[in-house]
Amino acid sequence: MIVIKPITATTGVLSSSTIPEPDTARGEIEWVAGTYNEGDEVIKSSTHRRYRAATTTTDDPEVGILKSVPTWVIVGSSNRYKMFDSEFSESSIATSPLVVEVEPNGLLNAVAGFGVFGAENITVTVTDPIDGVVYNHDIAMQDYSSVTDWYNYFFTPLSLISEFVLLDLPPYGNATVKVTMTGGGDITIATLLGGPQINIGVANYGTSVQLIDYSIREPDGFGGFKIVKRRTSKLVNFDATVQTNNVNYVFKQLQDLSQVAAVWVGSEEVDDPTLVYGYYKDYTNNISSPTITDATITVEGLS
Repeated sequence: MIVIKPITATTGVLSSSTIPEPDTARGEIEWVAGTYNEGDEVIKSSTHRRYRAATTTTDDPEVGILKSVPTWVIVGSSNRYKMFDSEFSESSIATSPLVVEVEPNGLLNAVAGFGVFGAENITVTVTDPIDGVVYNHDIAMQDYSSVTDWYNYFFTPLSLISEFVLLDLPPYGNATVKVTMTGGGDITIATLLGGPQINIGVANYGTSVQLIDYSIREPDGFGGFKIVKRRTSKLVNFDATVQTNNVNYVFKQLQDLSQVAAVWVGSEEVDDPTLVYGYYKDYTNNISSPTITDATITVEGLS
């Protein structure tokens, strides 16, 4: 069982992206000094945030959000940085190919993506300034899980995979990691992250996966329902085994991950159903023997 602790994609870490900032093609406007009316939206490339005017104002958005009666409110990230922001349920969007390069200046031996739509192929490349290209991996995003016989092979519509994880990136400290997504049109991605991986233990059979639907269904009085559609999320209860002499280490790692959105991987299989990006909400140990400890880790997904 692996946990990926994400590296924050600051301006220094994100070295290149095919999404400009501001992305004027997507309607983004850079803030400049002047008068803005209530409802106007701007971004600031210095903060990578999107702001909405709460009233008619001439304030800098960073000043306005701090006032006792705010003149600006933060409503999200810029299109370039939406994929790196766990605070808002938004996706970056760009015309294929979408290419992102990061220079983490530290250990990054795993990369993952969630909420990917429109990408038919993803290529991850690691380039070291001395050794050159040390890693190149292609991911075909076609989902063939529904093809169980010849009839389905010919007649089932082809769907695309919306998430991926790679755990075999070489541990080069000064390398550039490049992610290239290609498809037939626009590509959207909710989350792209990378970082060091932490080995927690072994996820066992008995791990459960639950889908939580936050939509609201209310009877309308005529036998029907009024539905307010909201997002769904994955809830995973990992039944795990931890080496007893590693219990304190695991506790310390999970303490450091408190309130940190991370990637949790139960299996290295391509179609791992337990792959989830989110927060752990509970961790329980049962020290079963001098060598083996049974553990339960509950992770609530963001998507």
